[in-house]
Amino acid sequence: MQKAIFAVAVSVGLAVVPPCVAIAQNPTNQTPAPKIIEVSAKKYEFTPNEIRVKQGTRVELKVHSEDETHGMKLSVYAEGTKDKGKPGLLFDQPGENGKVTKGVDQVLDFVAQESGTYDFKCAKLCGLGHDRMKGKLVVEP
Repeated sequence: MQKAIFAVAVSVGLAVVPPCVAIAQNPTNQTPAPKIIEVSAKKYEFTPNEIRVKQGTRVELKVHSEDETHGMKLSVYAEGTKDKGKPGLLFDQPGENGKVTKGVDQVLDFVAQESGTYDFKCAKLCGLGHDRMKGKLVVEP
């Protein structure tokens, strides 16, 4: 009797496994490639200083310093956001936002979850014009 129950359980289990495996291997379930955006930084500007992406897009910002060490710090909340509970930009590695390493390009990976305008600025004091070194990330619905 136990062997019969075991045989039925195994055959039912095998009947269920192939569709599950097919679903797991389906290419439509894979994470889409990020939108890669190259950003150059030099005294006292970012190029481009306005970046536009669609809501829900996975973004990879590659920040390259042209003259001295610069970095980018993105606000994770859209301008005018009153509720600071849920950030609009979800970073893969939040510690990299604003982290500056001399001689190394900064890479910021995130998902633009909420539409709105997000400020960014230079993350390293770079001189008298440092406060002017800023830009905007616009996440469109």
